[in-house]
Amino acid sequence: MVEGLWSVQYYGPQGNGGGVVIFINGRVFGGDNGFYYRGSYELKGDTLSARISVKNFDPSIPNVIGVVGDFDLLMEAKVQGDSINGTGALASAPGAKIAVRLTRRDTLK
Repeated sequence: MVEGLWSVQYYGPQGNGGGVVIFINGRVFGGDNGFYYRGSYELKGDTLSARISVKNFDPSIPNVIGVVGDFDLLMEAKVQGDSINGTGALASAPGAKIAVRLTRRDTLK
C-alpha cells in the first residue's frame, strides 16, 4: 500500500531537488518550490508505474531534467516498505531520465 504522504528527492542532469507527493486512490498530487505535480499511478506487486503532469508555476525555478516549462514524466519504481526508488523519464523523450527516491512520511489514516 503506497497511499499516504511521501517526501521525494530527485537527481538529474541539471542538479537535484525535492518536494512532497501524496498517493491516494490511484492519483498522485504534489509539488516543490517551482512546480506542482498531478497524475495517476498503478501498483502491481512491488512495482509502481505513474504518469505525472509537471506544471511550472514559477519560471525562475529550473527543473533537474533540463526542459523549460511544463512536461509529462513517466515513473517506474520499486516499493520497499517505506521507500520507493526508481527513475522518471520524459514522456516525449524517454532517454531523458532522472533518479527518484521517495520516503513515506505519513499514512492517510
